[in-house]
Amino acid sequence: MNNKGNIQDSGSTDLRGRIVAAARERFQQFGYAKTSMQEIASACDMSAANLYRFYDGKLAIGAAVATAEQSVLLAACDQAIAAAGPDVADRLVALFQANIDATQRKIKRSPLLFELALTVAREKPEVRRQFLRAVEARIIAVMAEGQEPGAFASAAVKLRSRMILMASAPFVLPWMMLNEPFGNPRAMVEPLIRSLVAGLAEAPPSANVTTPARFS
Repeated sequence: MNNKGNIQDSGSTDLRGRIVAAARERFQQFGYAKTSMQEIASACDMSAANLYRFYDGKLAIGAAVATAEQSVLLAACDQAIAAAGPDVADRLVALFQANIDATQRKIKRSPLLFELALTVAREKPEVRRQFLRAVEARIIAVMAEGQEPGAFASAAVKLRSRMILMASAPFVLPWMMLNEPFGNPRAMVEPLIRSLVAGLAEAPPSANVTTPARFS
């Protein structure tokens, strides 16, 4: 069996990880705008030309860093959901509070990484959509827990989940948490989520409800 391709793929993955780690360190210290491809390449002990073999530009590296940061954030959300107990509202409150807490910590402790997240969200819409889909998937999983084990979420559950996500934009979108147009989001999350869950339970969607469209 020829493992040459697998070995090369593994080495490429490891090197991409080194690039992302080095770029994250520079972005955190100096900021995205003040970091060049040459500086990232030097931090990885490679030439800028070689760096372009792995990423087509600084924005692509920034998107990789932002995506890795999202994965850490979502893992914290998953831990919070698991620790919240069986109640749907409790689990959703835990999800959004974990996201708020992690985002507010980043704003205070790593403002330049938070600035990177805003830049990537603006310049790379697919990264923003990826994060929203991931949050929505977690809402759907919580809302669907009363269904048959292993069953696909119904259209009604998906619609309710999309409504909760849309109403919870101040707890999800980083620029809203930065600017706090409605005040401190953490103080709002529990009463809003509990009202949404109770209201949706009392007023189920009509029988002809359709599955929400994907984020544009």
